[in-house]
Amino acid sequence: MNQYKGIAANSRELPSARSRLQGVLMIAAVLVPMVAAYIVYYTGYGIPDGRINQGELLHPPVNILNLPFSDLSGKPQTFAGEKAKWRYLIIPGGECDTDCEKILYTSRQVHIRLGDKANRVERLLVVMAPPSDGQLQMLQREHPRLRLVRLEERAWQQLHQQTEHRNISDPRLLLVDQQGFAMMAYDNRHSGNQLLKDIKRLLKYSYEQ
Repeated sequence: MNQYKGIAANSRELPSARSRLQGVLMIAAVLVPMVAAYIVYYTGYGIPDGRINQGELLHPPVNILNLPFSDLSGKPQTFAGEKAKWRYLIIPGGECDTDCEKILYTSRQVHIRLGDKANRVERLLVVMAPPSDGQLQMLQREHPRLRLVRLEERAWQQLHQQTEHRNISDPRLLLVDQQGFAMMAYDNRHSGNQLLKDIKRLLKYSYEQ
């Protein structure tokens, strides 16, 4: 009799064990793609170079949140306490010359073409010294939504070195994710369509925070 009771008890436990296994498999089916996407997104592992991303992936991504940004008057600017956005961080080779104005124009047109998603993206120009009055007026007129931030020379050089890429020349444009990591770089050889393709894909697969 005890043998039959044991068999009956085991038969009752089998559906319970099977249910637990199904639960684990369901959770894995959700988590594994998320983890894989995270690895690909932040390391570029498994992505053929130039096949998916139009820009150049930075390995590793560069955290910009701790850099001592300020506005033109010297007031500290921090992104950590602000609403999370995707950002285009434009770094000229020195002063904002004709090449710098070209990449500013490209990024502006991309920003406009985002339409109702434009509020999830911010454009910033990084300078070491305040621009001249004439240049400032031009920037305010041509790029009213552009944010100007300043870095002292040492911090500017640090950012410049950390985001160097063999396929990117100055001026460079960095794509910064919502967590503050510069993860992709572009220059004037990239078209607006290429920038647009990348940012639209990233906006599609990320949540507004």
